[in-house]
Amino acid sequence: MTELEAAKKRQRSFAIRTGIWVALSLAIAVAAATFAHRVPGAVLGLGLALVLMGFGIPLIWRRPPAPSPNNVSNLRRELDRTRRGYERLFTSVPCFICVLDRDHQILEANQLYREEFGATDRSLCYEVCKGRSSKCPNCMVDRTFEDGEIYSSEETLVTRDGRRISAVVHTRPIVDDSGEIESVMEVFTDITEIKKLERQLALMGRAVAGMAHRVKNILMGLEGGIFVVNEGLESGDQEGVSEGWEMVERNVELVSRIVKDLLYCAKERVPDLKPDVCPQKVVLDVQKLFAERLAKEEISLEVDLEEPFYTGAFDADGLHNLLCNLVTNAVDACRFDPAGDKEGHTIVLGCRKNEEGATVFEVADNGPGISEDMNERLFEDFFSTKGSEGTGIGLLVAQKVAEDHGGRVTYTSKLGPGTTFTVTIPQVTVTDTPALDE
Repeated sequence: MTELEAAKKRQRSFAIRTGIWVALSLAIAVAAATFAHRVPGAVLGLGLALVLMGFGIPLIWRRPPAPSPNNVSNLRRELDRTRRGYERLFTSVPCFICVLDRDHQILEANQLYREEFGATDRSLCYEVCKGRSSKCPNCMVDRTFEDGEIYSSEETLVTRDGRRISAVVHTRPIVDDSGEIESVMEVFTDITEIKKLERQLALMGRAVAGMAHRVKNILMGLEGGIFVVNEGLESGDQEGVSEGWEMVERNVELVSRIVKDLLYCAKERVPDLKPDVCPQKVVLDVQKLFAERLAKEEISLEVDLEEPFYTGAFDADGLHNLLCNLVTNAVDACRFDPAGDKEGHTIVLGCRKNEEGATVFEVADNGPGISEDMNERLFEDFFSTKGSEGTGIGLLVAQKVAEDHGGRVTYTSKLGPGTTFTVTIPQVTVTDTPALDE
C-alpha cells in the first residue's frame, strides 16, 4: 500500500468515527429532552451528552499526523517513477498517437507521430496527417466528443515527405474528474505492408488463373500439333508432318519458358556471371527466336546494335530470359492494340553503352501504350496489364535479372505511340570484339 493510499484510508476512518460520535451524542440529548418532565433525569441526560461531546469531539477532530519528510520524499519518487514510465510508454509505442481538443488542435503527440508528420502543438490534425485544408467528412473525433464512444476506420495518411500510409485509426475519449470529455485520443496503426501483401496475394491469384489459361492454350496447341503430325504420317504428307512438329516445338518452348520463369521467381538465384558474354549476341539470339513467329503475325522485330561489339561479365541465360519476357510483353501489346489506323506493328530491340559505360537494353513497341493509372502498380509482383489473360511474371523476372546484375528496369509510355522498356546494367569489365556475323 502506497503512502497516498494509506492517508486516504485514515481519512475515511476518521470520518466514520466522527459520524458515530455525533450521532450518539445527539441521541442522548434527544432522549434527555423527551423525558424533560423528569428534571433530574433530563439534567443527567443532557449532562452526559455534553460530556461525551466535550471529550469525544477533541479526539475525533484531531487531524491525522502529517506525513514525515521521508514519506513525502518516497511518495514524490514513486510519482516521478510512475510518470516516467507512462512517458516512456507514450513515446516508444509503435503507433502514431495524438490527443486533440474540440477544435482538432493537437494537444499532445508521441515522438513517432511528430517525426513522421512534422506535428507541433496546436497544429490541426487534418492538416498534419491528412494533407487537408478542412476537417474530414464524418469525423470520428467529433463523433467521440458527442457520444463518448470508441470509433475505428481505415484511412490513408500523408507523411511530411509525401509518402502515403495505410492505417487503422481508433478514437478514444479522455474524461476529467467530473466525467466530462475534455479531449480525444487518436491512435493510428500502420498497415501499409499488410495492404501490400493483400494486393500481392490478390495479384498472385489472378496470375495463377492467367497461367492456367495459358497452359490450357498450350496443351490445346500440343494436341493440335500432334494431330497434324499423325494426319501427315497417315497420308504421307511430309509438309504436314513438319508443320505439326513446329507446332509441338513452339508450345513445348512456351511451357519451358513458364517453368523457367516460375523457378526464377520461386528461389534466390545466384547469377552465373561469365566474363566473356557478348550482350549484342544475346540480342541477336532473341531476335532469331522470335523472328519467324512474328513474321506470321505481321509484327516486325528489328534490332539496333551499337558497335563495336564487346564482352563483359553477364549472366547470358538471365539476359536472354529478361529480353524474351520484355519482347513477349511487347508482342502482346501489339497483338491486342485496339487502334486500327496503324500501318503494321514494329518492335525494336536495341543494345548500347551510355556515357557512364553502363550497358543499356531497350525494347520499344508501337502498341497502345500504358495508361497513367497503371504506372504505380506496373512493377508490383504478379501485376499484369492484360488482366486475367496475363501472369505478371514477365516484368517480375526482368526486374529480378536486372537487380542480379546491379541494374534496374524503367519505362516510358504514351497512349497511342507505344512503350519503351529500358534495362540499365552498371559498367562491367569489357573487352571489344569484332562484330559478329548476323
